[in-house]
Amino acid sequence: MWSKLKSDVEKEVEEERLELQNILKRDDQRLINLKKLALKVGASTVKLYPGYGDASEPEIIQNIHQALQTKSMIAAVKTSYNHVIVSIILALIAFGSMIAAFIAAYSKP
Repeated sequence: MWSKLKSDVEKEVEEERLELQNILKRDDQRLINLKKLALKVGASTVKLYPGYGDASEPEIIQNIHQALQTKSMIAAVKTSYNHVIVSIILALIAFGSMIAAFIAAYSKP
């Protein structure tokens, strides 16, 4: 049931996390697959200090995690923004109902 409420970005992050787990379980071409995933999620594959070559495997894994965390936060902000909009609309409807009830209660018969 809750999976239907997830946004596309949340589903994408979940799939990429599973892909990272599968890459880390395998031993064949691990570094190549990590670099492909890093490029897919927008993570860096070079060392922290430019000009020093490619990043090591742990550095690439950390970069992928940071990119996935960023995507998760963006998805959370989008979801909360949508909820705020809906809450404002519902509050306006409730306010209108309150005004109508006030008018009905204090109007002369």
